[in-house]
Amino acid sequence: MCFFAIVAAYAIISSLANAYTPTNKYTEFIEWNHNSSQTADIPTPTGNILTVLTENGFTTFVDLIIKTGLEETFSQPGIAVQTGPFVVWAPTNEAFSAIDRETFNSILIDSSLLKDILTYHLTLFGQPYTLISAIKDELARPTVQGQVVRINVYRKKGSSFASKRSVTVNGALVVNTFSAGESIIYVIDRVLNPQDLDSSNTKINYLRRHPEFSIFLKISDTLGFSEDSFKSPMKTVFVPTNAAFQALPVSELEALFDNKQALLILFNTYTASGTFYSQGLVSGPLPVFSGDNIDINITPGGISIENANIIKADITTVDGVIHIIDAVISHRVEDSTISSDIENNFFIKQHTFY
Repeated sequence: MCFFAIVAAYAIISSLANAYTPTNKYTEFIEWNHNSSQTADIPTPTGNILTVLTENGFTTFVDLIIKTGLEETFSQPGIAVQTGPFVVWAPTNEAFSAIDRETFNSILIDSSLLKDILTYHLTLFGQPYTLISAIKDELARPTVQGQVVRINVYRKKGSSFASKRSVTVNGALVVNTFSAGESIIYVIDRVLNPQDLDSSNTKINYLRRHPEFSIFLKISDTLGFSEDSFKSPMKTVFVPTNAAFQALPVSELEALFDNKQALLILFNTYTASGTFYSQGLVSGPLPVFSGDNIDINITPGGISIENANIIKADITTVDGVIHIIDAVISHRVEDSTISSDIENNFFIKQHTFY
């Protein structure tokens, strides 16, 4: 989600902060064993949170904490809120600098909003923080701010924690780790948005707020889908812009809307099960709801999906993640498992992207 593109609406949205009940999406956890090799990359505990942040150069983050009077919250969060370790998601100075200046200045003059942003980076973690390393795939945890964050662990080689992996929080990449007493600091490459996992921030609502996706929404309307009709687990959706659809020959686009089966297959070709932020995508086939696979290709220059390129990645929603693409993915009706009986097709009823 574009960072606080709707800052003015935040006060309304934040009133819903406690409406979302965090749950662990996956119940499989690796038993933590302090004698195991899994402790190899856990730093030795030193200092408190603010001291460690200051010593390691997180000057913008620390200055904002002091500016808002949150020193005690970050210095002794366990006393203020709960007993147990805390996890701090610490944006780098560069992450703050990447925020649009006008937006950042608007945040600075709104002390309540700034406090919400900062305390959203402080996660309540009742178990030892070392269990983060043992997350099976995905975990939602509450923050001091009141909303939850989504932690994803992507393993590149099998399911062993010892294998190469990437860890993200709301899609932000964890790039380093520091210990702070009983708590731990995870360095991340962008600032987190408390609105990301708000119960109202669904995929359909995000698309409705952005007119450049109206053709994709028209497909949904043509097929008779509605947000309330389909409740399902996390999904990853690749959304073409209007410009991508308009690049098709007019006759082809018109023919597409005249053929509901082809339209349905196309729609489900953009949807995959699970939360695949860009850090979780790997080169190779990705199964999608049309019953086909789409080919992912990752290069130093970016990520392509079949004939399309991801032009904006990692838009977090409460029901998954959206990637914006610049072309319509070539669909293969003959390869799909979707039947022509759209009204009674069980696959479609279970697997629409909302």
